[in-house]
Amino acid sequence: MDATQWTGVFSFGLASAVCLITACRPWPLLALANGCYAAECALGLRHSLHNGVAAAMGDYYSGRVPVQIFLIAVALGLAAISLLRPRTDNMGRTRTGAATASLVTALLFVLETISLHDVDAILYRPAAGLLVIGWLWLLLGAATIIGALWEVRRPGVKKK
Repeated sequence: MDATQWTGVFSFGLASAVCLITACRPWPLLALANGCYAAECALGLRHSLHNGVAAAMGDYYSGRVPVQIFLIAVALGLAAISLLRPRTDNMGRTRTGAATASLVTALLFVLETISLHDVDAILYRPAAGLLVIGWLWLLLGAATIIGALWEVRRPGVKKK
């Protein structure tokens, strides 16, 4: 593994541990999601998925750009709908910054899996010893951790 992968494993692994330790709703789900992000940083299954789709498309692979743009638009649209929805769930609990950061992380992995070359050129550009995507993983993991710790400090937070 390279430094960028280790950054993702560390960032999301720590975020997963913090979410698990806080033990507030919906932290077990966020702990699982961030644990999966850490594993994905180490294993890189998204690249295998992309390569499998490219192999299955065969000669059609060169004409995939409109499909990629459509998939990116759908992913961004779904993320926007989710982020713009009311800030409370059906039980009246407020959504947290950690949940939002985890959602944005999922979107980043989806964008990376779709692998539009112009987006890849930005994500895989070196910046201060890491690829840009490594810095994004670090920021999103930190946002999840800060959101989880902030939520624990709120009065009236129900524990499991």
